[in-house]
Amino acid sequence: MAVFSIYILILLAIAAIIILISIVRYNKHLDKVTRGEVHDTHSTIPEPRTAAGVSYKAVLMIILIMTFIGVSTVSGIVGTLKGEMNNLESDMSILQNQLYQIQETIDKNSSRIEYFTYNMGDLNPNDNTVVVGAEVLLKEYADETTVQLIVGDDVYELSDKGNGLFCADISRSLFDDGYESKLIIKEPGRNYTEIVDFPACLVYEYLPMPSYECSFSLNEKIGRTHVDGEYKPVIYNVEDVESVTVTYITDGKEIETLDVTQETLNGMTIQVDMDIPAGGDFTFRIEVMTKSGFRIAEQTLMVYSNPDYSDDYEYSRVYDNNGNLLWEDDFK
Repeated sequence: MAVFSIYILILLAIAAIIILISIVRYNKHLDKVTRGEVHDTHSTIPEPRTAAGVSYKAVLMIILIMTFIGVSTVSGIVGTLKGEMNNLESDMSILQNQLYQIQETIDKNSSRIEYFTYNMGDLNPNDNTVVVGAEVLLKEYADETTVQLIVGDDVYELSDKGNGLFCADISRSLFDDGYESKLIIKEPGRNYTEIVDFPACLVYEYLPMPSYECSFSLNEKIGRTHVDGEYKPVIYNVEDVESVTVTYITDGKEIETLDVTQETLNGMTIQVDMDIPAGGDFTFRIEVMTKSGFRIAEQTLMVYSNPDYSDDYEYSRVYDNNGNLLWEDDFK
């Protein structure tokens, strides 16, 4: 850019010199005419105004040509830089993948576990428990080696099946929450801890917990707020679904309750076009009644003007047929 500016200044200087020379020569010619040395007033020497116009146009044309060449050059440089950036991003992605694989290899080689697996049995409707079978194979072990599986605050002893294989059938309540699972490998004089992947919350594995895909917008009007949008309830384990309802709520007051069982089971989108009080919120609660005797409620604040709401305004809960709260998602 600096070089381009220098070129322009040089062109302007040359144009100024040409104009100055034209002025001097033209003035000399006029002096000769005045003294009678030249009788013909016509001259091949251009008038300064003409010389200035021609010089201005010539300089402008040269600047335009230089600009076009510069832009073409810059475009080529930008294209080259974009290609290099894409190559760098590709190289970075490959490098990150290689680093991840190296880290996995290091973790696997440093782990004392060859593998850890689990399988979940059927839900016992009498006491709402599930038997989860856990199995771990150790790389190194001794006759005195023992293994414990810790899920949350619960500790389970695994039986030694020989050759480094340890197993256990663990009975867990459907409503237990254990968000951290680890193995404690005990040997004489030392213990080892290994983090393992174990089902943390069985509610989401066995019950038709509701979620949704949605898009809403607000349009403020005098004395009211217009809510426009759509949502689609999403539920898995639909074979246990008895019915699904949606309740629209604003400022804690229920406005309308709809039966959306068929829409949910068929994956249909539901439209919303309604007015609420100005400055109010728009909340909806999805409730699922199950054939196994549970009522699942998910309440979510969709759009709002005032962010000051109580912590329990949004929730995900499971009740029994009598309305007793059995489980609540602590992270909702």
